[in-house]
Amino acid sequence: MVIFNKMKITAVIAEFNPFHKGHKYILDKAREDTGADYVIVLMSGNFVQRGEPAVFDMGVRINAALRNGSDAVFELPPQFALSSAEGFASGAVSILNKLCIDHIVFGSETGDMAALDRVSSVLSEESPEYRSVLKDRLKSGDPFPAAREAAVKACISDELGPDSEILKKILREPNNILALEYLKALKRSDSSIIPVAAERIGSGYHAGDSYDSSYSAEGIRNRIFRKKSAAVHRDSLTPLLLYKLLSPGLNEALRISLVPRDLQKRIINYKDQILSFSEFCSLLKTRNITYTAVSRHLIHLILDMDYLSSGLSEMIRNIDYLRLLGFRTASRGLFSELKKRGHKIDILGNSTDINNYLKNTKDGSRDGIRKVGFLETHLRIDQSYNILKSDNIKREQSLIPEIIRQPVIL
Repeated sequence: MVIFNKMKITAVIAEFNPFHKGHKYILDKAREDTGADYVIVLMSGNFVQRGEPAVFDMGVRINAALRNGSDAVFELPPQFALSSAEGFASGAVSILNKLCIDHIVFGSETGDMAALDRVSSVLSEESPEYRSVLKDRLKSGDPFPAAREAAVKACISDELGPDSEILKKILREPNNILALEYLKALKRSDSSIIPVAAERIGSGYHAGDSYDSSYSAEGIRNRIFRKKSAAVHRDSLTPLLLYKLLSPGLNEALRISLVPRDLQKRIINYKDQILSFSEFCSLLKTRNITYTAVSRHLIHLILDMDYLSSGLSEMIRNIDYLRLLGFRTASRGLFSELKKRGHKIDILGNSTDINNYLKNTKDGSRDGIRKVGFLETHLRIDQSYNILKSDNIKREQSLIPEIIRQPVIL
């Protein structure tokens, strides 16, 4: 009797903001290290986790992914993509669990899977000792990252002890921090997905304009903005923010988007001092709330993102659709393989799929109303990106409905 091994599907969670050599390296490593038959990308749409619009429209980034090693690209809904690292990772892992994939590959500054797994276990388990140290350090005035680092160190006494350089790197470097959140989400969901850490090459995330900034998204963005290329900058949000701050419904909008109380007060107190979106973020940040967190909350406010009537954890639990953004014609077998696995999520590839999903979900129930609202908000947020495009970007049409976006096929 001949036994056929099932095909292997590996996922990479990414933003490609914009796509660079390091991303190409991760896609290649994903296929090589896992022996994948198919490599898929779960990508943030028109807004990214840093709390800003993507530099380039989804179409540009989808094409880059497909031309550089991805078999298919799906969209991470903006409600997750614009969340904290924990929400971003939990939303992505929930989707990949329902898609029934085999491996997840992520970038890491250390590439030390055993060390990452050890630290993620401490964070996931939250032992009494961990919670006690964390609480005491927060009470004493430490910012959350410093308090968390102290709590983790208190729980690890072997080679990854308090003075370990690897431990410090794991808890402080951005890709390592996100890797920890992926591992936590996998553990907490009792996932069968196998995680693989690919060590970053080239310059670090904050490389600026160093000689090898072709491996740094921030370095590339800085060059793009300095050249005033046809790209979208966070300050493209300034007019929308100014309008929102003038709205008589500001207090209610702050409440619905779950902006923290302290930040709500600062927004109201300083709303007449805004010069630009980025300067307002700088004015509002404090020791306990970072610039990036402020930026995310302001985008939630601008885009009328309702995290009150349906909490993020409930959204993560109940997500039951996935937008297909693009695929390679040579990789069509991926979809029949997913179907064989009995994936537990509807794949929406075009307007017909979306309309059918909305029609079948509109059953009048509380759950149905929330699911419809989630997708409608998702589409509205993606479409609103067109408003932000610079005046020097030629628009063939104005505000093309997001629902008619067709998958990119190569």
